[in-house]
Amino acid sequence: MNRVNDMSPVEGDLGLQLSSEADKKFDAYMKRHGLFEPGNLSNNDKERNLEDQFNSMKLSPVASSKENYPDNHMHSKHISKLPIASPIPRGLDRSGELSYKDNNHWSDRSSTGSPRWENGSMNLSVEEMEKVVQPKVKRMATICQMFFLDHYFEQLHYLYTRKQRARLFEEQLLKEPDSRRDELVKRYNGRERVYLRKRRTRISHGDFQTITQVGQGGYGSVWLARKRDTKEIVALKIMNKSVLHKMDEIRHVLTERDILTTANSEWLVRLLYAFQDTSNIYLAMEFVPGGDFRTLLSNSGVLRDHHAKFYATEMFLAIDALHQLGYIHRDLKPENFLVGASGHIKLTDFGLSSGIISKKKIESMKIRLQEVNNVVVPERSMRERRQVFRTLLSQDPVYAHSVVGSPDYMAPEVLRGENYNHSVDYWSLGCIMYECLSGFPPFSGSNVNETWSNLKNWRKCFQRPHYDDPRDLEFNWRDDAWDFVCHCITDPKDRFCSLKQVMQHPYFSKIDWKNVRTAYRPPFVPDLNSEIDAGYFDDFTNENDMSKYKEVHEKQAAIANMVNTFNKPKRNAFIGFTFRHQKNSHPTSSSSALSSPLSAPSFGTLL
Repeated sequence: MNRVNDMSPVEGDLGLQLSSEADKKFDAYMKRHGLFEPGNLSNNDKERNLEDQFNSMKLSPVASSKENYPDNHMHSKHISKLPIASPIPRGLDRSGELSYKDNNHWSDRSSTGSPRWENGSMNLSVEEMEKVVQPKVKRMATICQMFFLDHYFEQLHYLYTRKQRARLFEEQLLKEPDSRRDELVKRYNGRERVYLRKRRTRISHGDFQTITQVGQGGYGSVWLARKRDTKEIVALKIMNKSVLHKMDEIRHVLTERDILTTANSEWLVRLLYAFQDTSNIYLAMEFVPGGDFRTLLSNSGVLRDHHAKFYATEMFLAIDALHQLGYIHRDLKPENFLVGASGHIKLTDFGLSSGIISKKKIESMKIRLQEVNNVVVPERSMRERRQVFRTLLSQDPVYAHSVVGSPDYMAPEVLRGENYNHSVDYWSLGCIMYECLSGFPPFSGSNVNETWSNLKNWRKCFQRPHYDDPRDLEFNWRDDAWDFVCHCITDPKDRFCSLKQVMQHPYFSKIDWKNVRTAYRPPFVPDLNSEIDAGYFDDFTNENDMSKYKEVHEKQAAIANMVNTFNKPKRNAFIGFTFRHQKNSHPTSSSSALSSPLSAPSFGTLL
């Protein structure tokens, strides 16, 4: 794993987090169609290849040329009724005003034809450079670049699939009697018009049928929903724009969207659609039906060692997938891991993964640490601490779902507002593993202040659970398990700093890391009745379940009172938010070209 660079909590680079996504999308498209092997061509070669493919896929008019169809071309009476493809955009044929340079930026040409970019860089003033290096500006530049690439790639994809449909339609049409041809051509053109309309249609909330609520947060809600046309089952997260603006959460939401669109890992929840309207933004993600790992832990109490090892293995692989994208999660909790239908876990909730914490948040955490200086924390045995935590969970259902929450799993350097790197996520995973094997987090207390005090004095508080009572002997740790956790919950210089170090620890010596999803049966596999079974999530029609969200609703009401109707986010605050995942829909047989309406392709876009 490539080590993620140290990152200041108040300075980050959102724009460059996406810098390679455009190239990945180009390589994926060209490789899918057998045009070249990714990595073998320079950017200039890619541009020429893209131009050649665009020219070869032009249909002017569709199926009317004997060069394209020398043997079986249709009678001109029918050919003239087929739609004509759009011409190649000017910017791709080297005759327009846009050119793609080796530095991965679109540059404009002056009236004299000389590019503003020279030797991979542009001459900028000091004021311009100050603007260019801002994370927001870098993100906007990358989004703009990807918009144009997406536009041209989707145009290529549309032309390619339409050419295939026209070819298959022609082959089948020649087998039909003349009496049916007019009708079939009319139906064919009708389907093509549907495709064109589909390309121009914006996705909206009305495209989804909500089934039941499965989650609630301080800034929005999550619903199990079905997309009406494709029948896809999704978890639809709905967040209010004004609330996000008021609470300074727009950057975090955009970060989550960027990670989800960039991610292509079995360990990370997939984003299917992202869209917005005047009031809300929407993230339609894959529905992971087994509930979250917090619920599993609460119901299990303490996990057996081999079960804890299984989940720890998958969690480290999941967080490594995030690190490979250049992100740090920074606020990992059991709630961030969802259990899939097969029992394997997926990482979700990337809103705070940008590596950037607001100055207000940093100051707030520093104040909390200072406030606990005079807090008297009673000495508790391991058995007492476990009992206190279990009692809190059973008697106070709000405790584990607190909006304010306690930083049970957050590394000290994050709380203190110091510089940190991705190893802070290994601290968090060490805390989660400690809870799996002990039944309580390593720094939990009877209240939030006690937890903060324990974290401030973590070296004194962090102890190995040891039990002499025969009733608790099963909770004693193995030596290699304790040694492993001690390499997670420690000072940054002594902490694990790579997945390779984790894999080489003796505790995981018998784990087949490359085949975790196939070599092992998960300890828990959800018992699901259907694809829309939400039984492992809270029932939002049940009063007992709703008591967990009392504080959530109180915070929502307070935020609603704070929101000023005249202080709304700017119209461009969420620019670059829209997204549709790619779905291949190439026709495979000539019979389907006539009898079966093809499912309309889904076209990705960024704006």
